[in-house]
Amino acid sequence: MNEKPPPVLANYFPVSKHCLLKMYGEITFDLYTIPPGKQHYREPVLLVHRNSMLSNVREVIAASGFENFYIRKEDQKNFHHLIENFIGMLIEDPHIPLKEKSTIIYNCAANVMKDIFSDPRSGDNLKRTEDITGNIINFALSDQASIPSLLQLSSHDYYTFTHCLNVAVFSIGLWQTIYPDKQDDLREFALGCILHDIGKSRIDDAILNKPGKLTDDEFAVMKKHPQYGYKLMIGAVPAISLDVILHHHEKHDGKGYPRGLTGDRISDYAKMAAIADVYDALTTRRAYAEARDPFKAMLTMKEEMVGHFEQEKFISFIYLLRGRKAGAVPK
Repeated sequence: MNEKPPPVLANYFPVSKHCLLKMYGEITFDLYTIPPGKQHYREPVLLVHRNSMLSNVREVIAASGFENFYIRKEDQKNFHHLIENFIGMLIEDPHIPLKEKSTIIYNCAANVMKDIFSDPRSGDNLKRTEDITGNIINFALSDQASIPSLLQLSSHDYYTFTHCLNVAVFSIGLWQTIYPDKQDDLREFALGCILHDIGKSRIDDAILNKPGKLTDDEFAVMKKHPQYGYKLMIGAVPAISLDVILHHHEKHDGKGYPRGLTGDRISDYAKMAAIADVYDALTTRRAYAEARDPFKAMLTMKEEMVGHFEQEKFISFIYLLRGRKAGAVPK
């Protein structure tokens, strides 16, 4: 059972000692600690001021012998933005536990997604999105347990930016299940998945966050997000990514949107993204619906969404959720 942080520590965010020792440059946050032997409920002590060089931070950490470090919650964004540049090294470090790596990557990716949704035309934000997508793929390829570990961190509350991140993680896992020995196009596919709902950045929050069923007119607006996303990203991302962004709501029986494509007219990339998209939406809490547990979500997809998904890929997704090894799906 997760315990609530003490009243004082509730204002702070724990940071990994491994991160602090791996990073270099200048820190953009004040760094705090609780000295060993002190009461857990005491106010953390300022250890290093912001704008200090990380080389000095490492010396202070080594000399102090402290193990627990914190930043103020309002500095989380600065911390995650800085650490984006060092994720590759953290993934490769065999001394960092898998759960810790997962937490770092997931939180950094969520921070990137907030920024790209805030300003989808920013070249810097798009580059950061491409980089974090590549890091998620590298992490997934480095350890078979990485995808389940990342998904354990997903919130049961629906936010568009974390939904996109979850869909990318599910989709990478599904790719590994179906194509265990194929890496071609994976990066472009995953980028499309993490950006699949970027068009929602052009839809009014009153519609996006409405605590109830949308009217026909509101739903007509919502259904435009694939085209909005396509227009935002055309010329900025590869064709496979654009395909996922535009066609992730197409259905195998032709009753999807925006083009009403059927069967083989829908790419395998869009078919996989569609399955991950629906599953994550069903298993997260919305303003108008409670989250379903995984079994009920799969049952809903199987019995109430007949014709929506290609059967073979849907079965592969079930294998993924059951933790079957890559390549175990029968042909």
